[in-house]
Amino acid sequence: MEERTAAFHLITDPEGLRETARALAGAQRVGLDVEATGLSPLDARMRLLQLSTGEETFVVDAFRVGDLSPLSDVLEGGPLKVLHNAKFDYKFLHAQHGLRISPLFDTMLAAQLLDGGEQGPSYSLEAVAERYLEETVDKTARREDWSGKLSREQLEYAARDATILLPLQERLQSLLHREGLGPVSRIEFGAVAAIAEMELSGIKLDVERWRELGKTVRQRRDEVARRLAAHFPEPEGVLPLEGLEPRLNLNSPQQIMEAFRSIGIELPDTRMWTLMTVDHPAARDLLDYRELQKKLGTYLETYEDFIHPKTGRIHASFLQCRVPTGRLACTNPNVQQIPHEEEFRRCFVAEEGNVLVIADYSQIELRILAEVSGDEGFVEAFRRGEDLHRVTAATMFGVPKDEVTAEQRSAAKRINFGLAYGRGPRSLAAQLGTDEERARELIDEYFATYGRVQRYLNETANRALREGTLRTLSGRLRRFGRTRGLSNAERGALKREAMNYPIQGTSADIAKLALIYIHSELRNLDARLINCIHDEFVVECPALRAEEVASRVRSAMVRAGERLLKRVPVEVEVAVSREWRK
Repeated sequence: MEERTAAFHLITDPEGLRETARALAGAQRVGLDVEATGLSPLDARMRLLQLSTGEETFVVDAFRVGDLSPLSDVLEGGPLKVLHNAKFDYKFLHAQHGLRISPLFDTMLAAQLLDGGEQGPSYSLEAVAERYLEETVDKTARREDWSGKLSREQLEYAARDATILLPLQERLQSLLHREGLGPVSRIEFGAVAAIAEMELSGIKLDVERWRELGKTVRQRRDEVARRLAAHFPEPEGVLPLEGLEPRLNLNSPQQIMEAFRSIGIELPDTRMWTLMTVDHPAARDLLDYRELQKKLGTYLETYEDFIHPKTGRIHASFLQCRVPTGRLACTNPNVQQIPHEEEFRRCFVAEEGNVLVIADYSQIELRILAEVSGDEGFVEAFRRGEDLHRVTAATMFGVPKDEVTAEQRSAAKRINFGLAYGRGPRSLAAQLGTDEERARELIDEYFATYGRVQRYLNETANRALREGTLRTLSGRLRRFGRTRGLSNAERGALKREAMNYPIQGTSADIAKLALIYIHSELRNLDARLINCIHDEFVVECPALRAEEVASRVRSAMVRAGERLLKRVPVEVEVAVSREWRK
């Protein structure tokens, strides 16, 4: 394979930087890359900024030049900036030089969109360049020390990274256009700035409150463990000795199955759905124990370790295109999966003098289902501003809307959401606490009410099997790989995923549009996005600005929803609190 080499201009003083700015001013596209002494701008320093027009490449030594503001017109407007994993470069330029890159094209995100949710083996620059350009990118120098005197090899490596981005962008742009992915790619590229700045902002955890909650949950877990053990007889010939571990390992499926066998219950496995069908308090206690243990091990015993010593805040990492639906994923730690109970969420707080503006879409996925199915009953319920779950329950159970019980509404709610996720009778039966036959009856009653919803879901599943692809309302593509010769179980799983993909994927599209619009609305305010939980957004701002910020956030979110939903109204609920709760 061909290996690209690069000549470059090394910029080490302010005058050279001004000349660079003049040389770049008339360019249509600029390849942009950053080299740093580490991975996080909170701990490391940006060393080099590489900029290439294809004809000329400039390598700016940020240590020696210092002030990069002469490049602001080029970086914050002007030519299209082409980057690979743009969030990384954006964070360094924004955190350490106050610059916001715009407009931009991210070759990593473009490659992920083209793969349609079928994740490739790697999305590193060298892997993407090899796949799409058949060129080799030597990354050996990446592991070297970038904090001291730089070698010629390091500088050439840095220059090559910027230079290769332009032909790579040209190739990827052509493929995005061919595949009809232009609109969704613009959404993804536009959301980079909001996500990067959200990561830099971080979220504050009330450590003392978190520790107290940990003690409380640990006590609950231990009490449930004692209650659970009491359901099972003592093994013959074994005396309980003080100081020894519990005789039953609650994390061992084999021991759990043997314990249930001792009270006459045969378990095929110890999975959640199996235990939910067992009508015995021991099964409910085991589920409670597992939930409490997960809350301890996943959240309460680990999140404090992620607080950054310089900022006193948690700076999670959001991943844009790692999930087939396009939803954001989150890691280190996952602040999208905090338990919903108020006792957990209220531990995440605003700084002194600030408040949190918490905004989320009202039933956005059901509104999308109404939009894409065109079911008049669904659409009209939203247009009239009615409680969809109550309307559904009244029709299914044959009672007036004002006589619907809380239990009936809850069942309708579970079915509304469950069917949107492609769930079948068994799954719904476990959720509703009933048998499969009754769950099947409820599903039949539901589809008798919303016939076009049923047709849409079936047609969507069949199209995925027939064509192997589906799209969201923005055109986001999902490739399903092999769809022929599947087993019944594989076909069922694919059909369930297919039913939900256009709904959840369109929800992801709307959320990313909302990120773009919220970021724009807050640009000149003392307010910052600090978390995004799918269709919920958390903004921190001074208490005196809360009303204005809340209004702007709501307006931005409604505008994002209306970009894709034309028949169904979009509603956003907003709350203001010192803590993350409504």
